Amino acid sequence: MWLAVLGPLVVRPAGTEVTIAAAKQRVVLAALAVRANQVVSFDELAETVWDGSPPPTARVTLRNYVKCLRRLLAPADARIVTRDPGYQLRLDAGELDVLQFGELARDGAAAVRAADWPRAASLLGAALALWRDEPLSDIPSDALRRETAPRLERIRLQALEGRVDADLNLGRHAELILEVQGHAAEQPLHERFHAQLMLALYRSGRGAEALAAYDRARGLLARHLDRKS
Repeated sequence: MWLAVLGPLVVRPAGTEVTIAAAKQRVVLAALAVRANQVVSFDELAETVWDGSPPPTARVTLRNYVKCLRRLLAPADARIVTRDPGYQLRLDAGELDVLQFGELARDGAAAVRAADWPRAASLLGAALALWRDEPLSDIPSDALRRETAPRLERIRLQALEGRVDADLNLGRHAELILEVQGHAAEQPLHERFHAQLMLALYRSGRGAEALAAYDRARGLLARHLDRKS
């Protein structure tokens, strides 16, 4: 079994990828996947599937969706189980990209704290490689993305910071410059990326550019604070 939601939905029940054509069935599966091994209530699922406006028949319809998904995923091995007050998708860490990412990221963060830079770079690099695109990018549920995207983006940025720190400590300053410039441009208010860019430039013998990067970052942050005040 392999499920992936860090990008378009991927479903491989037995090594072969299958397509779930019904849009709302994809929403149900994705909503259960991002909370794998937790119980998701009928009411929560209904709000997610119908973006806050579930019909009176929502409970019956959800049961039918789950029945179809059960047949698709593992007829002989129940993956979606009924647990009051809703459903639970049972998966191991090696069966879902979000769970695998979390495990790799936690181990990578521990390696960062221990200053084990080769291990940190390897683990966090493997975690980030699981991200194929914007999470849930083909799941038609604004409610699910609003609920899930900020949390996933936060843990992705933490892993990315740690992996760049590891690479800096491994002396990969010059090869990191273009990458970290991109991160700082995409996340202009994320101070850590600006600091990492300055360090990479400075350690590459590009002191003037490091100072220029500092000035740009200070200006960006000052303008942001001015707008908030």
